[in-house]
Amino acid sequence: MTEEIPKIDNTFLKEKRMRQLKKRRRIQLGIVGSLLLLVVLILVYMYSPISIVKQVTVSGNHYVATDKIEKALKVGKETRVYSYDSGAAEKRIEKHALIKQADIHKGLFNSLHVEIKEHEIVGITTVKDKEVPIIENGRILKDFNETLPNEAPYLEGFKGTEKQKLVEALEKMSRTTRAQISEIVHEPKKNQPHLIRLYMRDGIEVLGNTKTIASKLKYYPSMSQALEKDETGNLKKSGFIDLSVGATFIPYENLKNDANGSASSQQIETKTQQEDEAKDELQKALNKIKEGEQQNN
Repeated sequence: MTEEIPKIDNTFLKEKRMRQLKKRRRIQLGIVGSLLLLVVLILVYMYSPISIVKQVTVSGNHYVATDKIEKALKVGKETRVYSYDSGAAEKRIEKHALIKQADIHKGLFNSLHVEIKEHEIVGITTVKDKEVPIIENGRILKDFNETLPNEAPYLEGFKGTEKQKLVEALEKMSRTTRAQISEIVHEPKKNQPHLIRLYMRDGIEVLGNTKTIASKLKYYPSMSQALEKDETGNLKKSGFIDLSVGATFIPYENLKNDANGSASSQQIETKTQQEDEAKDELQKALNKIKEGEQQNN
């Protein structure tokens, strides 16, 4: 007895095949449609005002004017973001003596952002009767023809290695600390070749040493506030802060009374309770300096 072979349902197979074919066509149409839409969007972006540079922002510049950086970008009315040569523009910007590095970032549509990293102007000096800046690597920008920053101290009497040591000290200071100094004069003595005198913008003089001035001067605001002043901001007891060896306030009258001309070991002389309080506050600031020196050692 032979077994009966089951019949194949051709209708079911045909319907299944049709469903698969329709699904495949829908996927293909979806892919083609997406590609066409993408092409249309790209064409719209490339040839419509959407891709024309409309906004330029600059950050990180402190000394170099924004309009000078924008001028170096050479962005025209028809400049498009996607075709803009940012590499060439960065090189043009970096030709400026004060700009260390320029990075241009393209926005999604119609914007450019320029990130600037500048050299630090640590001081100002005179070359051939012209005041010019000194940057953090010790280079003097002799051809500088722009406005000098108000916060950079003027350096006088420094040459060779001593100038380089001072530049290194100024580079270690924060911009805020440097801005408190109006002028620095080299006043070497036989036993103190690194002696310098700083004229601060609040009218106080500071005697220092190029090797230690960077670490000591960061406490200057506390020292200045600790000294008693009158209504005009001048010291009631005229003198200067000596940071050359230790840390002491030297009244000028002590120098006059000292036959040997040495007053670096004398302490603040006070007669009133207010002066005693000022002495305590100054001593706290000086103690911070000593603590910092011990930590560094």
